[in-house]
Amino acid sequence: MSSYTFSPDTAVKIAFLEDDPVFAADICRELKARHYTVTHFATGQECLSHLVNHDHDVCLFDWHLPDMAGTEVMARLKNINRMPPVIFMTGNDAEEDVTQVLMAGADDYIIKPPMIAVLHARIQALLRRIRPRDTVVQREEIGRLVIDYHNKVILLNGAPVALTGTEATLAFDLFMQRGRVVSRQHLYGLLGIEDVAIDTRRLDVHISHLRRKLALNAANGWKLTSIYQRGYRLEFLEGPSK
Repeated sequence: MSSYTFSPDTAVKIAFLEDDPVFAADICRELKARHYTVTHFATGQECLSHLVNHDHDVCLFDWHLPDMAGTEVMARLKNINRMPPVIFMTGNDAEEDVTQVLMAGADDYIIKPPMIAVLHARIQALLRRIRPRDTVVQREEIGRLVIDYHNKVILLNGAPVALTGTEATLAFDLFMQRGRVVSRQHLYGLLGIEDVAIDTRRLDVHISHLRRKLALNAANGWKLTSIYQRGYRLEFLEGPSK
């Protein structure tokens, strides 16, 4: 049995496992409108049978299905080395449930029903992590921001933003890991915080400054979220309305 492989030169193919036909139709329509190729499955066995012989770039898995749990589908695919990257869709954001799906092998999770812009951002973030990079990104233009990694400057509406050294370090790291949950431990390390019990608020204060200075808000298409007991996630959802 050949292992799962990702081809960066083909259209992004998504395997979507969901037993609710109305919800599935809505998500499929929205994803296809964003030029994804989507194959929908209503049962875990149907999905398994297909993925054994066909490669997909990303899987969207529901948890509760009529024949087996989405976590069992992941486990079976993992056993035969055929598991693509998976975003798990769950109706519960309780910490124990999120931990369970991540420990089972999911790459990310999203709460149902998802905003399509958020789902699109999560898919794109996952693709950036699995696609091989031939060149290092030097500069990105995202919405009203220009992130110049080479010159270490960030422009907002064409003007450079005055950031402290610490703020710039945090900002560039969050932009480079856009769409991922960046752990508090990692961010503490960037700040040189060794005793978290004493220095509990410094990270959150810096994050607040970045939100304000870089206009990382919904009006500009950004979402900078604190993930309880885990870290922060920066996402670009959609550009500002014109």
